[in-house]
Amino acid sequence: MFRITTLYRATVLIAALLCASFAYSHVPYIEDKDYPEGSDFVITDVDQSKAFYAYLDEDDVDGFEIVLEEPGRIYVNSLIPFCREYANYDVNLALIGPGLDAPEAELPVELAEGQGAIVLPARADDWAERPYMYEMFSNRRYFDGPRYTLRDAPAATYRLIAWHTDGTPGDYIAIVGRAESFGPSDMKLAFINTPIIRRMDEMKSSCESEGNFAAWFDP
Repeated sequence: MFRITTLYRATVLIAALLCASFAYSHVPYIEDKDYPEGSDFVITDVDQSKAFYAYLDEDDVDGFEIVLEEPGRIYVNSLIPFCREYANYDVNLALIGPGLDAPEAELPVELAEGQGAIVLPARADDWAERPYMYEMFSNRRYFDGPRYTLRDAPAATYRLIAWHTDGTPGDYIAIVGRAESFGPSDMKLAFINTPIIRRMDEMKSSCESEGNFAAWFDP
């Protein structure tokens, strides 16, 4: 009886802690586990915050199809794992859609007629000035990447792409949406993926992340 009660209490405690972290988090998706590599993930609940834990292979371009059924807003952001090997690594994002201005920067994909793009370039040139943050959900730190909100976006299908200018491979997280809400299937996905992400098992790099940030580059 003692063992059963103790196990039950421990389970309830863990569930409560996870639920508390969900209140400040995104619905987590892991590439190759929750969606296939090489094809666009289709997003229909655009306002719900989702985090896509992914990896760019050499010369890779990842895509996310955003279906806005009614006029609204589209929020996008990127994070890079807080790792020594990623101190000078970042990814570019571009939100592609109808009626947007023609991009000044070169894109790794062709635009259809009538489409434009908002480009959020990588910004990791000076690691000492690079912002980073702590996320309760994963109990990890991340370099904070560029973010953008397209307000009053007309109903249409948009596409978010992520790539590295030099084709350098690496881990990254793409975020779409700002509303932190969880349905039953989202809760199930979060319960499964949270331990994986907290152990950094979704990553393909070894990730040296502990210790003093500046000490990484001390002689």
